[in-house]
Amino acid sequence: MAGKIKNTYPIKWIGLKPERFRKYRTWINNVRPGICGTYVGAVILHDAFNQKYGIELEKQKLISGLKTVIDDTFPYKGTFPWDVWHGLDWVLKDNSDFSVKMHFVPERKIVSLLNRKNPVPVAVGTATLFGSPYKNHWVVVYAYGYDQEGKLFFKAYDNHGRYTAILPALQTIGCVWIEPN
Repeated sequence: MAGKIKNTYPIKWIGLKPERFRKYRTWINNVRPGICGTYVGAVILHDAFNQKYGIELEKQKLISGLKTVIDDTFPYKGTFPWDVWHGLDWVLKDNSDFSVKMHFVPERKIVSLLNRKNPVPVAVGTATLFGSPYKNHWVVVYAYGYDQEGKLFFKAYDNHGRYTAILPALQTIGCVWIEPN
């Protein structure tokens, strides 16, 4: 069929299973302006505590507490990778079981994090500058795959209510994750 756009999404995904992130589909960011950095920080912190200790941290306490150290700390509008890193690092400063890491080029870093024996979800920024329909936004990436043309895609929780969002890796910049020690 002439003019039909073909779906070039990956068939095979590597990383964590989407079912692990299904519970976050109700973690929807309705705040204006958005606090997507706080939401992704809350999700990766919640997931880290659930995986390490088997406990479920309370969503609203996480969101409220992290907002003060992620979205409200610095005097500018928007959330940058260092904001998410700073907030999570501050919250976990007395917990020797975890450390918070940051990288500015997500493509290679996420592939290596998801290829490990014990992969971890990663907070990832999207950018208007790189053509993201999400504009400047934050998601939690938990799997990656390559399409038939070899282009890298990420599968992610998006704090607009989707936990199986698919986005091109080339539309992302900056990533933050919680590293078990």
